[in-house]
Amino acid sequence: MWKLLKSIILNIDRPGMLSTKSAKVTAVILVFAVVFVLGGEKPEWVNKPPIKVGYYIGIGFAEKTGNNKDYVRQAKNSALNELASEITINISSEIIDVISVQSGLSKNEFRSEILSTTKANLEGFELIDDWEDDKEYWVYYRLSKAAYKKGKRLKVEKAMSLSKNLFDKAKTKEREIKPADGLLFYKQAFYPIKDFITEPLLTDYEGSKIFLRNEIYSSLQSLISRIELKTEGGKRDAKVGKPLKEPLEIEAVYTDEEGIKHNINNLPIKFSFLRGSGNMVNRVNTDSRGFAKINLAKITSTDRLQIIKAELDLLGSVELDSSSRVVSSILSNLTVPSVNVILNVEGLSVYFDSREKNLGENLTVQLMTPKIKNMLSDKGFTFVDDMGDADLVIQFIAESRKGNVFSDLYVAYVDLELSAIDLTTGDEVYSDALSNVKGIQLNYEKAGLKAMENAYAKMAESLLPELITNLQR
Repeated sequence: MWKLLKSIILNIDRPGMLSTKSAKVTAVILVFAVVFVLGGEKPEWVNKPPIKVGYYIGIGFAEKTGNNKDYVRQAKNSALNELASEITINISSEIIDVISVQSGLSKNEFRSEILSTTKANLEGFELIDDWEDDKEYWVYYRLSKAAYKKGKRLKVEKAMSLSKNLFDKAKTKEREIKPADGLLFYKQAFYPIKDFITEPLLTDYEGSKIFLRNEIYSSLQSLISRIELKTEGGKRDAKVGKPLKEPLEIEAVYTDEEGIKHNINNLPIKFSFLRGSGNMVNRVNTDSRGFAKINLAKITSTDRLQIIKAELDLLGSVELDSSSRVVSSILSNLTVPSVNVILNVEGLSVYFDSREKNLGENLTVQLMTPKIKNMLSDKGFTFVDDMGDADLVIQFIAESRKGNVFSDLYVAYVDLELSAIDLTTGDEVYSDALSNVKGIQLNYEKAGLKAMENAYAKMAESLLPELITNLQR
């Protein structure tokens, strides 16, 4: 009906159709009257989705409400979701169980990923019809099951050929005692078949029938199980804010099928803090001797016990690849060899040089210095009496002075300076000051002490946190 009306409108001015202008106008009015009458009638496929033998059916809907100008795309997206759902509904529950365990994804997460993959790879579907009124938009797609299965079969065959070639290279590298290369090819073998991970993928290999995905997974797992990471001496001494004196070294060893051990070169190793924090290179490959070596530039956490974990970096740059969450999850869920290094961390040693004066007189019992030391101690710093044993010198000077008197109330002010020097480099790593911090009391002496209390409160809010951050940076 819609095609007929469109044809009438497009051909109304052709010679021989209607002879007079009034007749043409009347015809146009009649056409639009029919459109108006029929516009509210939904086609049958909207109210009752059709059942077509030999086709997948996808019907999508979107509301035309408010400022929603994207209703066409939304309806199309809904229709394609329905097509993909029809295709994936027959996936074996056994396959879902197996891959959910291997990937660590829940069954619902796995189904969602497969649905997204299927939808993204849909092709050959056709638009059968669409309908809309002022409130709704509907679209009807269908896809030939025979055409889909044929296209999929060709894609699967091509993907399996590429994957099997990579799988064969991995096997060859494993026989050549090149485990790092073997790992790389096994990982790569997953990616050609990533869109067909739920298929059986039965194929011939070296005279036998194998299920390719299963064989890649089990071979990769077997190779990983033959790799061991070791370190000499599991404990190291360290200081907050300082580098480790010696690099961290991890040895990678591979045991072949005959029980002979080999050092592994070019094996990717990932380093991370299980506890604590610091500045270091996170990834490095083993050298020709089979050792992965990194320098820990600085310890930034004040935890006394810190742990660095070194592990086989199976994902590497793959973890940045979002093209297949299922494959990446399978790889990341494998148990990989690792080793821990324990750091016994000491706080930086400080020689504290302080002077506190109230109205020109040295305080016999200092008010601010003990509080500053307590705050630093809580952050892991230790104090020494000999500057030669210190990592840092902290200098602190605070002096009060008289102000005015108002109504028998005395005013005093405190000026203070706080600075720190790194004795390793000789650099001043922090310097700041406060001035004119007021104190009011019944006499000048007490006013000076009150000003010092107020000055410490301000220091605790700003200067001391900044000092600690700078010293541990």
